[in-house]
Amino acid sequence: MKKTMILALAMMACVLTATAQDVTVLHMKDGTTRRFTNGVKNATQVQFFEYLPHEDKPPVYNTTQHDNGYNYQWDVTQAWHIDGQYNVAVVWEDFLPEGFQPRYGLCFGTQPDLSVEHCDTMKYSVSEDAYWMDEHYSRLHFIFVGQQSPPDFTLEWQGKEGEDGQRFDIIAKRLRNDNHLAISLLPGQTYYYRTFAEGQVEEGGQLKTKVFYGPEKSFRVPRVMADAGYFATPCGTAEAVAAFAAHFPETVKAPTWKEMEGLWNLWLATDEGRQTDLTADITSDTFDDGTGYRLNRIPDAFYTWMSRREVVIDAFDGLTEISLMKNQYGELEPTVSTERVTDVDSIPGGKYIRFKSLFATINTYATYHSTEVVPGIRYRLVVNFAPETLPTATANDSVPTKVDVWALHPDGTEEAELVKKHEVTALQMSTYENGDFLTTDMGLGLKIGTHVQTSEVRNGIFNRIMRIAEIRLTPE
Repeated sequence: MKKTMILALAMMACVLTATAQDVTVLHMKDGTTRRFTNGVKNATQVQFFEYLPHEDKPPVYNTTQHDNGYNYQWDVTQAWHIDGQYNVAVVWEDFLPEGFQPRYGLCFGTQPDLSVEHCDTMKYSVSEDAYWMDEHYSRLHFIFVGQQSPPDFTLEWQGKEGEDGQRFDIIAKRLRNDNHLAISLLPGQTYYYRTFAEGQVEEGGQLKTKVFYGPEKSFRVPRVMADAGYFATPCGTAEAVAAFAAHFPETVKAPTWKEMEGLWNLWLATDEGRQTDLTADITSDTFDDGTGYRLNRIPDAFYTWMSRREVVIDAFDGLTEISLMKNQYGELEPTVSTERVTDVDSIPGGKYIRFKSLFATINTYATYHSTEVVPGIRYRLVVNFAPETLPTATANDSVPTKVDVWALHPDGTEEAELVKKHEVTALQMSTYENGDFLTTDMGLGLKIGTHVQTSEVRNGIFNRIMRIAEIRLTPE
């Protein structure tokens, strides 16, 4: 690495003897001379300063994570990937004595061999009086590069921890807009950057600006499929999903691709799906993280299939939640026991879950969910309740119960009460049916809970035992 020797001159007060030399003459390499008069209280102090540019600070968080398990490493101090946009930070350490009136900055461009005269753009690093000086008299500088500065970040660097690191991060947050180089970092493009220090030096008896450069580095912005709207498997584009939404009435929320993707994969596995030629509707491209695909049109046949399909919610797999309460330690505990019963020939699906309240005075509930219920389609909803089949059941276990059934919003909140105090026998299979059921959002949540008074339990009229078997939704 090239080293530059700089001569620094300063006057220092001291007491000289009367025999001190009257004049100090300095002969410069370029042939010029400098004369300094010495007096009784003045002497000439000559200092030599060797400028050696520091390397950029070692990377800290310079790896971005992407879909498909793909990670990309950047040759910068830190890198951010937020909503498909990229930002980087370069932190470096450099110091010129204050006598040089120093300024520090970053050259940036898409071509190598950067200098302040030959670069796409440059940015000076703004500092403040109490910026940072360590025991080696070096100073930290930083520049953010990206279309937008990171909205929430912690700028870190190796070598400083505790209060020193926190102090630098506080300063970085305060100065991030001043030290922001607003450039959109384009996928697939290679960018070059180079730090520099600019100071005032004397040459030939004239004060001139001299620039000292750090090492030139570069980074390439990754080209990943998710940023371009491609996926590892063909997925509907925003335009395709918007066009497909015409199948749904305006009174409901048309599903997103993510909400439909499970049904789409089921349809592709059917004879109809396998025989449908999607070649003209799928485009592909090659990216750093593999080959990406996108589906530009969703066939009408898919809607026909999904809107006519019977949805079955499994007694075991469809269960998503049971009632809980806080104990004396503030921890959540179930208020209901769950027992899975199989090999029951007398009920649809041949199995059920037996829910029994753990407390004599508490009603309980269970929540079932399906992602396959299509909004705007009228279904006949049937909840199958199994009879008591356990050989250990007591007479009290065989009395009926009463249940409430709610339809839930996708966020889990109760949307509509479908039935209240519906009586369920324990002696034979029974059902709750709703012949005019529809949802306004993709998917369905059902909350089924007991609604029995404590006096009814105490008198042996009803109990708080639910035996929920298969749930079916059949398009009408």
